[in-house]
Amino acid sequence: MRFLKHLGTERPRRAGHRQWLPMVVGAAMLLAFVAPAADELLRGNAFAEEVLVVAEDLDPRLSERLRSLHDSDPEGFAERIAASTQLRALVDMRREDRRAYDMKILELKTDAKVRTIAATVRQARVDGDDAAFASGREELRMQLRIQAGMRLANRLLQIERMEDMVEQLRERYDREVAEAEADVEVRLQNLLEMTDEPAE
Repeated sequence: MRFLKHLGTERPRRAGHRQWLPMVVGAAMLLAFVAPAADELLRGNAFAEEVLVVAEDLDPRLSERLRSLHDSDPEGFAERIAASTQLRALVDMRREDRRAYDMKILELKTDAKVRTIAATVRQARVDGDDAAFASGREELRMQLRIQAGMRLANRLLQIERMEDMVEQLRERYDREVAEAEADVEVRLQNLLEMTDEPAE
């Protein structure tokens, strides 16, 4: 990766471990975090296409910029995506739970709209445009209510998924309780039938 190419280009000065050890550990942690995502992108186009689909859902302008970077500079594209925890998390969510993914995209779009409207309203106040400020403030209030609703809906989805997991764990626990004594007998029989290796 480009930002790693320059490592070691200068002759290092002799230094005690207190000087170089933090740098080495930091570099190792960076590689452990960034390299897997970048490597996946550089090995093929499947993950890259998923990233571009997510970017398109999130913001077509972002998708256009990323696709241009992908076509002109694949390594730079890999570095950009490796640094974007949000895009990678959205790709994973899209793979695992489309309902949760769709809700999250709506939430993020609402967040962006809130920021845009807020900036417009603040500018109207600076300009002394009372009518634009008043109408913009009401629009912002409405979008904030939508934003709050989206976040609560996503939280409810998380609760539902956790409840499903708990229910599955309870069912597994109940099965294991019901089968515990039979499992003990099977293991007992297996252990008794084992042939011990002769001691040398």
